[in-house]
Amino acid sequence: MFKSHLFILSIIFLFLIGCSPKYSELVVAKIGDTQLKLGEYEKFYIKNTGSFEVAKNSSRKEREDFLDLLVKYKLKLKDAYDKNLLYDPEIIEELEEYRVSLASTYLLDKDLVEPSLKKLYDRMKEEIRASHILIRLDQNASPEDTLKAYTKAMELIERINKGEDFGELAYEFSEDPSAKQNKGDIYYFTTGQLIPQFEDAVYEMKVGEVTQKPIRTSFGYHIIKVTDRGPAKGSIRVRHIMARLKSAQPDSADSVTAYNKIVAIQDSLKQGMDFSELAKRNSDDGGSATNGGDLGFFQRRRWIQSFDEAAFKLKPGEISPIVRTPYGFHIIKCDSIKPIPSYEELKPEIQRTFQSQRYNDAYNAYIENLKKKIGYVFYESTFDNFVSLLDSTDTTTDSSWDSSVTEDVRNAIIFQIGPRNIDVNYVIKTLNTRPDFRDVLLKKSDLLKRINKIGEIVLLEEASKDLEKRYPEFQNLMQEYQDGVVLYKAEQIEVWDKLTINDSSMREYFDKNRELFKHPNRVNYSEIYVMSDTLAENIYNELINGANFEELAAMYNEEPELKSSKGAHGFVPVDESELAEMAWEMEIDQISKPIYTEEGGYSIIKVHAKEESREKTFEEAGIELSNAFQEYEQKRLENEWLDRIKQKYPVEKFPDVLEKAFLEQSLK
Repeated sequence: MFKSHLFILSIIFLFLIGCSPKYSELVVAKIGDTQLKLGEYEKFYIKNTGSFEVAKNSSRKEREDFLDLLVKYKLKLKDAYDKNLLYDPEIIEELEEYRVSLASTYLLDKDLVEPSLKKLYDRMKEEIRASHILIRLDQNASPEDTLKAYTKAMELIERINKGEDFGELAYEFSEDPSAKQNKGDIYYFTTGQLIPQFEDAVYEMKVGEVTQKPIRTSFGYHIIKVTDRGPAKGSIRVRHIMARLKSAQPDSADSVTAYNKIVAIQDSLKQGMDFSELAKRNSDDGGSATNGGDLGFFQRRRWIQSFDEAAFKLKPGEISPIVRTPYGFHIIKCDSIKPIPSYEELKPEIQRTFQSQRYNDAYNAYIENLKKKIGYVFYESTFDNFVSLLDSTDTTTDSSWDSSVTEDVRNAIIFQIGPRNIDVNYVIKTLNTRPDFRDVLLKKSDLLKRINKIGEIVLLEEASKDLEKRYPEFQNLMQEYQDGVVLYKAEQIEVWDKLTINDSSMREYFDKNRELFKHPNRVNYSEIYVMSDTLAENIYNELINGANFEELAAMYNEEPELKSSKGAHGFVPVDESELAEMAWEMEIDQISKPIYTEEGGYSIIKVHAKEESREKTFEEAGIELSNAFQEYEQKRLENEWLDRIKQKYPVEKFPDVLEKAFLEQSLK
């Protein structure tokens, strides 16, 4: 019986949960007939505070205060749209200009940069080992030399395809000097470690595959063979013990001595001795020995290949056999392995690599694809006619640089981009108005670069026409900016345009609020500042014997401003500095003994006058009064505006709902 009742209660409970709305759908306020829901409130709050965690830990009062601000914002925004300000010509123009600049940047980020960064990150998760044969070729080589190098590379590819050994051909023909030692092996690498054209080719290849056409880079033509590929190892942390060779070209005795030493250490390890202690006592690597041989975390290619290869074969806790490098003999122990960090962690680093090594080529390829997709025609004859009418020694900074361009040329079409025809007039206007096109030399080659850039700008504008449909977040960005522009215009009409500041109104405000404008306790004193305690004592003795303070201040002060003012500070608030506080405690005309200061020098001060706190006169209040009155008037006008809006849109708040805010992070 009890179980059946429990079952029924469970069903009812589940039913109620299923019927209850999500917290994000709860209403926190009503503004006229518009509901402000908790989900929207949360988004505004998180954006304002900067993080979900800060929002989650906010107090009830902080949440209610923010609700008040948000309701006021919504009220003013409603009124702004009621005024049809969205159709104001200035706002229309500003929104159009903003969209053009934002859309192109957003488009490139979404369609070019972000996919490229993710592609590079995916590559980072894999490492490849490859060999190459290099046929060197200068970047500005003649067509004849280029053909000669290409033919030589193709002949070598044919020999490889017929079965000749890649390493032997690399040893004999590669113009990479290291091939004489490694037969073309360039070891393991991942993205960002080799030149982009080489890397792009390799990541498309399988193990054992050889490029069937040579790959051109800034070094020349490469024939590439992939010898291995697999998951990247990330970073490893190792310790090592080193028996150093005494010279770069050791004799047999030197090698035997170092080898015998490392073998003895290896025997000690086999007997269970601690690796770190042995490294501290025996390793010839002074940089790591004191830390127990610790080399910290590192990635592939950090150390010389033989060391690197042995280290990356180890698992945590494993110790390597003896490893020979040009510097000596090593035993390596792997402490730990750290996997590749997440995309978000590595994104800044990947972005730097992309911007410095790949962006220009990726951008140019992207633009070429857009030209094919959208349609792009440049009318060279129109360009030639345009250039022929210009003074090639002039620049676009000259206000009359385009005065010689005839009307028929101005109206001639220079670009056809998708459905748009761009005439020379458009080009001239762009050259005159965009800051990045200032001071363009009107020489044909220089002008062509800028005009091609204008074509790219228009091309990106065409490509970004449907961004709102493709990316809702872009639509949200535009809506936020639009709201901001419209609200600013409304505030200008309702507050700033009505704000009047004149002498009579300020005097009236001042008379009602005199207590707000007060001088604190103030002291008028002078100072002599020197660095030497001996000099300070000598000056003090002169002063107490009747010397003139101003004369000595002008003579000895080592603080330039004090020297020029003969030491005078004038009236300053007592809490301005420790010296001012000391001066306040002194008698009028009293001279202090040398005081050691935080700056490391010595100050002698003389008190001229004191004034206890008092209300300021109207004239003394000055800028402080002006700012306070402006703020008062601004708030008064804003409150009057809000009161008028509330008559149209009554407000009802439900602050208890705020207790349920930020409980569902998944909804953000």
